[in-house]
Amino acid sequence: MARRNFVIELRHLIVWGVFAGLIEGTVSGVIVAKTFAASDLLITVVTATPAFANLVSLMWGALLVRRRKLPLLMALGAACVGCILSVAFTPSTRWGGWMFAFQILLSRVFMSGVVTARAAIWRTNYPRSYRGRITARLQIVRTLGSIPLILGCGVLFDVHPHAYTWFYPLVGALGAVGLLMIRRLRIRGERIREAPRAGNDDPEELADDLSERFSLPSLIRPWEVIARMRRALAADPRFARYCAAQMCIGSANLMVINVNVIVLTKVLLLGYAASNSLIDLVPRVVMLAALPMWARLFDRVGVLRFRVFNSACWSGSLIFCGLGALLASGASNGGSPLFGTACGVYLFGRLIDGLAQSGGAIAWNIGHLHFAEDDKAELYMGIHVSLTGLRGLSAPFIGLALYKLIGWGVFVVALGLALMGLRLFARLAREERRLAASDAQEVEDRAGARDRIGQPADLLRR
Repeated sequence: MARRNFVIELRHLIVWGVFAGLIEGTVSGVIVAKTFAASDLLITVVTATPAFANLVSLMWGALLVRRRKLPLLMALGAACVGCILSVAFTPSTRWGGWMFAFQILLSRVFMSGVVTARAAIWRTNYPRSYRGRITARLQIVRTLGSIPLILGCGVLFDVHPHAYTWFYPLVGALGAVGLLMIRRLRIRGERIREAPRAGNDDPEELADDLSERFSLPSLIRPWEVIARMRRALAADPRFARYCAAQMCIGSANLMVINVNVIVLTKVLLLGYAASNSLIDLVPRVVMLAALPMWARLFDRVGVLRFRVFNSACWSGSLIFCGLGALLASGASNGGSPLFGTACGVYLFGRLIDGLAQSGGAIAWNIGHLHFAEDDKAELYMGIHVSLTGLRGLSAPFIGLALYKLIGWGVFVVALGLALMGLRLFARLAREERRLAASDAQEVEDRAGARDRIGQPADLLRR
C-alpha cells in the first residue's frame, strides 16, 4: 500500500512541482523587482510571502486534526490554483505590483495548508525507518519539475517582461492537472481513527485533549487554537526548544533572502535569467544532487544530529553571501574588477545554500514527527509551520531595515543568529545521546539481573 501511494504521489509531484516552483517568493521577487519597478519594501513583501503565509498553518493544522486529509488537500490546492489564474487580470502598473504581491501571498496561504496536509499524510502512509529517503525522493521529483520553469521563466521575461499575464495562468492550469492526479491516493487507517472510540474509559487518554478534533467554530476563534498550541509546547519542552533552534536558523536565513534579491537586481544590475539562476536555479540543482546523501544521513543519525550538520551549512552560506554583498557594494555592472569577483563569491555562497536547502527540505517537512505521537502530528506540524510564518512576518523586514542601516553587516547579524541555532541543536543532540545511553544501560542491568535470578541453585550457593 505504501508503494502504491508513493507512485501516485510521484506522478502528482512531477506536475505539481512545476506549479509550486512558479509561486516561490524568489522567482516572483525578481519579476516584481524588474517588471513592476518595485520598491525595496515591495520586493521584501513578495520574497517573504512563502514564509509569513505559513502563519495561518496553525489553523490548517487544527482543521486537519481527526478529519480526512485528502479532500482538504485538494480543496486548498484548488484555491491556490485559482489565485494564480487571477494573475491574468493584473495590470502592469505600480499599483499592479501590489496587486500581484497580494495574489502571490494568497496563493502561498493556501499552499501552506497543502504542505501541512501532505506532511500529515506522509506520517500515516510511510514507515518511520524509510521516511527520510521517501521524502527525499518526492522532493527530488518536485524540484525536477521546478528547475526548467525557473530557467525558462528567466529567459522568457528577459525577452517579454509583461508575459506574466498569460504565463502564470498557464502554469496554474498545470497545477489543476496535478491535483486531479492525486485523487486516487489512500490514507492508511484514516477511517479507523475517525470512528468514535466507544467505551473508552481511560482517564489519562480522556485528560489529554491535545489530539481531540477541533470544532469548526473554534477555528474562527484563534485564541482557542493558540491555547492548545501553548499547552502542547508546555507538555513537550524538548519540542519547544527544537522550535526555538529552528526560529534562530530560519530567522537568519529569512533576514537576507530579500537582501540577496536587492543586491543582485539593483546593485549588480543582473538580468532576469542571471538573477533567477543565482537566487533559485543554482541552489535547486545542488539541492537535487545532495538530497540522497542527506536522506541517508537523516535515517541513520536522526533529526537532531542531522540539524547540527544542516545548520553548519546555513552558516557557511551566510558567510560567503555576506562577502559577496560586501564586494558588490564596491562594484557596478561590469565597471569594476570587483564585479566578477562579487558574482563568483555569490555563486559559491549560493552553492552552499543549495546544500543547506537540500537538508532543510527533509528536516522541515518531517523533523517534527520525531516528537509527535499518534494523532498529534497535525497539531505539531501546524505549530512548526506557524512559527515559520511568525519569523517570515518579521525577519525579512528586520533584515531590510538593517541593510539600510549597516549594509552588508546584516549578514553578520544573521550569522550570529545561525550559530545560536546550531548551538541549541547541538545541545539537544547531546542530551538525546545521553538519554539513549542511560536507557540502554538500564535495559542491560535488568537483563543481567534476570540472568542472575535464573542461575541454578548450586551455582548460587557456590
